[in-house]
Amino acid sequence: MIDWLLCWVVKSLGWVLRRIPPQAAIAVGMTLGHAACWCQPTRARIGDVNLKAAFGDRLSPAKRRRIIVRMFQHLGAGVVEMLRLPAMDEAYMKRFLHIDGQDHLDRTVQSGRPVMFMTAHFGNWELCAILVSFLGYPIVALARAQEKFPRLYRLLVSYRESKGCRIVHKGSAMRQLIRALRRHEPVGIVGDQASRQGVAVNFFGRPALFATGPYELAYRTGAIILPAFLYRVRGPSNHLVFEPPFECPPDVSSEEAVRVGVERFAALLAAHIERDPAQWLWVHNRWKYTTARHVLVLSDGKQGHVKQSLAVVQILKTLHADDRGGTIRAAEEVSAVAGLPTVRDQVVEVRYRHRLARLLTLLWAWGVPRGMGGITCLRWTLTPACFNQLVNVYADVVVSCGASTAPVNVLLATENRAKSVVVMNPTPLPLRRFSLAIVPTHDRIASRPHVVHVPGALTTITDEELVLAGERLTHHPQCRGHSLNGRQPVISVLLGGDTAEYEMTTAFVEAVIHQVLEACEAVGGCCLVTSSRRTPADVERLLQERLARHPRCALLLLAGRDQLNGTIEGMLGLARVVVVTGESVSMVTEACASGRHVLVVEPPRRQAGWGRLTKPQRYVRQLAESGHAKLLFLREINRTLQRLVAQPLPSQRLDASAPLHEAVARLL
Repeated sequence: MIDWLLCWVVKSLGWVLRRIPPQAAIAVGMTLGHAACWCQPTRARIGDVNLKAAFGDRLSPAKRRRIIVRMFQHLGAGVVEMLRLPAMDEAYMKRFLHIDGQDHLDRTVQSGRPVMFMTAHFGNWELCAILVSFLGYPIVALARAQEKFPRLYRLLVSYRESKGCRIVHKGSAMRQLIRALRRHEPVGIVGDQASRQGVAVNFFGRPALFATGPYELAYRTGAIILPAFLYRVRGPSNHLVFEPPFECPPDVSSEEAVRVGVERFAALLAAHIERDPAQWLWVHNRWKYTTARHVLVLSDGKQGHVKQSLAVVQILKTLHADDRGGTIRAAEEVSAVAGLPTVRDQVVEVRYRHRLARLLTLLWAWGVPRGMGGITCLRWTLTPACFNQLVNVYADVVVSCGASTAPVNVLLATENRAKSVVVMNPTPLPLRRFSLAIVPTHDRIASRPHVVHVPGALTTITDEELVLAGERLTHHPQCRGHSLNGRQPVISVLLGGDTAEYEMTTAFVEAVIHQVLEACEAVGGCCLVTSSRRTPADVERLLQERLARHPRCALLLLAGRDQLNGTIEGMLGLARVVVVTGESVSMVTEACASGRHVLVVEPPRRQAGWGRLTKPQRYVRQLAESGHAKLLFLREINRTLQRLVAQPLPSQRLDASAPLHEAVARLL
């Protein structure tokens, strides 16, 4: 009944549209298309995301929106033109059709070889084949049969075939197309279809999979491919462009010939899309089967948090380089073919306008339904520079670490239709807002399908990275390299700073440094010392006074004075034993993940925190029980260092990323 009713409505609407001027009919179609854009917010968002992926920051959000609206208007106009087909004649074509490349058309068809017209979901692609038929070259066009409303579909097919175009349908279409080409009947195919089994080529900077069927057909039959693109100029006026013909090279293998054909057509299509983006159909998931991933890392300015987020990126890269799932192609193959990286990552620091802006973002991400005004919220709450950078970044995966960036993660992931990954507990945001939550075991979060527990801070440091970082550190301008001759033992000291529960006092740091220097004297070694951004200024002044010229200190780097990028990795790479303060979970985890002997000393606790175990205390005790670290009193440092240097024992390496690989693979 619905099929019959739709068929009656289409016939009646077509009867009306054929009796009003073409300009008025197209205006009706464009108005209906504009309304459809507002009625299809999900499709409009897919189009916006695809435009962002293709053009990046070359298009502002306002320009992307205008392109999507114009695209819907073109679709509405195309529907009207389909309903007006019975009224179109040669006079209509001469009035409203302009042709470029007529010589390409005539020369190709008159060459005596089979001809395949190749178009795309560009302009009114349904009208393209019909216009060629009007030019005297009736086309056999390939289409997908619509089984939901067969009566309505047969009516629309009759409209197409009334103008000389013959329609064949997918299924047994290959045999019919081969017969048509052998009879030298031109064949028309849409060549930008995506396929899981397709060929990956570079399309707007990303590997995109194109269906190979049309190009295999051209290779088997020796057909010449004639690209044709139909532009809507204004109202019913259209501009048909024929590009120079090409063929799949017959003197190479089938796979290579198909790849050449796909690359040639993809490059032509991209050029026409660049010329007028609104003509292409952006609302289908064109990169659905690509193995390339764009990862956006949100930074809160804390180097430790950024390192943990980048550890997730590293796991993504590892999984892409070792993909054996079979559902997507190996990333190495796509990268080699398209000449593109399989995982791109970009780090953007989130900057709020003020504290109330951060609160508003949190409330919006927590309480407002997904997809409602996320970009508007970010425009209000982020600094203009930060917002302009984030709004033009395309991402398949958004990764953040810490509570301050979690709300922005939720909003951006929704706007990009991306997966969201949060490292550490994002409280007060509920975990269900994220695709994957990576939380430390000591946070005592209940197990859920999308929650992964890790021992502490996330890290993926490797022996090779440690060695390289150590070599770079020996060339640091402040490093007394002669002390690092490889023969004497090196002790690295990682000092944290004040927290809500701990106070890094000068007396405590003085005692730690005294114990370490005594051990260095006893074993004939040297020490490397660094602080963190939380280290108090008076402690850094003490370190400067005690160690700047001390013969047993080969390197002193202070967070308040020096650049520390790669410092900790280099110190871990050079060290035989590591001394680290226990209030910093990230420092302790990195030290234990290096495979070195780790000695943890706890700074003085603030009085308000007495009587209960802190999260760092619970974590360090877990590491001590599992043999990854030793928890010491201050007076034990010297003696323990001497024993470990004199009688080295095998250390147990902490693998904090092991539970993540399966979860990230599921995420992809």
